[in-house]
Amino acid sequence: MPNTMTGTGAIRRRGTGTLVLAGALFAAGACKGILDVENPNNVSEGSLGDPQAAVQQANGVQASTVRMLSAIATPYATATDELDWTGSREAWNELEKGVISDYLNEFTDLAFTYVGEARYLGDETIKRLEGFNSQGRLRDRSALVRAYLYTAIVHAAIADMFDDFAFSSKQTPAKPLGRPNMSQLYDKAIGYLDKAVALDDGTFRYSLIATRARIKHARAVWRKITPQGQTPANPLVSDAGANADATLALGLGAGPDDVFEMKSNIEAQPGINIWFEVNGRNEMAIGNVYRTLVDPITGQRDPASAAIIARFEDRETASQDGFFTIVSDRELELILAEAALAANDLVTFATHINAVRSLDGLPAWTGQIPALEILKFERKANLLFQMRRLADLYRFGEKVAEWAPDPNFASAFSTPGLLFPIPLVERQANPCIINPAAC
Repeated sequence: MPNTMTGTGAIRRRGTGTLVLAGALFAAGACKGILDVENPNNVSEGSLGDPQAAVQQANGVQASTVRMLSAIATPYATATDELDWTGSREAWNELEKGVISDYLNEFTDLAFTYVGEARYLGDETIKRLEGFNSQGRLRDRSALVRAYLYTAIVHAAIADMFDDFAFSSKQTPAKPLGRPNMSQLYDKAIGYLDKAVALDDGTFRYSLIATRARIKHARAVWRKITPQGQTPANPLVSDAGANADATLALGLGAGPDDVFEMKSNIEAQPGINIWFEVNGRNEMAIGNVYRTLVDPITGQRDPASAAIIARFEDRETASQDGFFTIVSDRELELILAEAALAANDLVTFATHINAVRSLDGLPAWTGQIPALEILKFERKANLLFQMRRLADLYRFGEKVAEWAPDPNFASAFSTPGLLFPIPLVERQANPCIINPAAC
C-alpha cells in the first residue's frame, strides 16, 4: 500500500501504488535543536483574520476531522459486529450489547468533545475563508475547497451517528435539533460540497463528487431508519442525486478501484485512536463475524474484508494510526447496484455488483443467491470500518448476536434506528439540552 504523510487526504488506487494528494501536506517544522520546533500550522486566534493564514486554517480543519473520526470510530464499531469487546471497561461492554442510548457512557462522552470541536472549527473556518474570497483576498482558493470538503464529512458523520445535536458557539448554547431535524446536517454537508465543486479547479473533483454521492445516499438511508423504532418494509433506497454523482465520480478517477481516504495523525492520541484500542491496548478485537466472513458464492474466505483487516492490523503502518476510507469506487458501484435493485432492474444490478466482485477476482453473481442477499453481503464486506454498518443492520432488519434488551436504556436490540445521544459533557455545558424551552 502506498504511504502518505501524516494528516493527508488522498485518492489511492488499490494495488498500484498510485497516489494523488487530495489534502494539504503538513510541512515539517524547522529544527534548531531537538526541542526547538516550530509548527507552521500553529495559528494564534488573533491571526485568524489574516487571509495569509487560510491554508493553515484549512489544515486545522483537516486535523480536527481525523481527530473526530479517530474518536467516534471505536464506539461505533463496537456497537456493531465490526469489533468485539474483549477488555475490562464496562462502558465498552455496554456498547457491545447495543446500549448506545446511555448519555453517561464514558467513551461516547469523550468522543463527543472532538465531534463538537470539528463541527465548530469547520463551520467557523468556512465563514472566515468565504469572507476572504468575497473580498478578493483569498490567494489560494483550494484552502476553501478543502474546508468545505472536510466540514461536509464532519456534518454527515454526525447525522450518521447521533440522534441529536446542538449548534452551540463557544459559550453561547443552542437548542438541540431533535432527531426529526438531523437531516439538516446532511443538507448542510451537500450544500458545502456544491460550493466546493463550483470553486474547484479540478484538483479535488473526484473526492468532492464521490463524497457528495455517499452523503446523498446516507441521507436516503437515514430516512429509512427515521423515526426510530421500526424496520422499514422496503429497505432499499434510490436517490437520483446520489445516482448521478456516483456515475459521474466513477468516470473521474483513475479507476477501477479508486479510494478517497484520510490518514489519521499524531494529534489523534492513543486514548481516542481505534488502531491503538484494537492493535495496542486490545480492549477490542476484530469482530469474529468479519474474521471468519465467507463469500456466499465461493464458500471461501471473503477477500475484500480480509484485505481491510490485514491493512488495519499492519503493525508497521497502523498499530498507532491508519487510514479512514471516506468513499470509494466500490461504494459508488454499490450505490448504483442498490438503485437498480430498487427499480427491479436485475441486469443493471448485476453489472454494478459484479464490478465490485471482479476487483477481488471473485466469480460473477448470476442469481446463485437472492439479489438483496448479495447486495447486503457486498456492503458488509467492502464497507468495513467506514461507519455504514449500524444503519444497514437497522434497515435490513438484522441484529448483532451480542445485542440485548436493557432495563434502563433503549438498546439497538429493541429500538431499530437508535443512534448515539447527546452525551453528558454537552448536557452539563449546555442548559438548552436539559430545558430547551428556556432558551
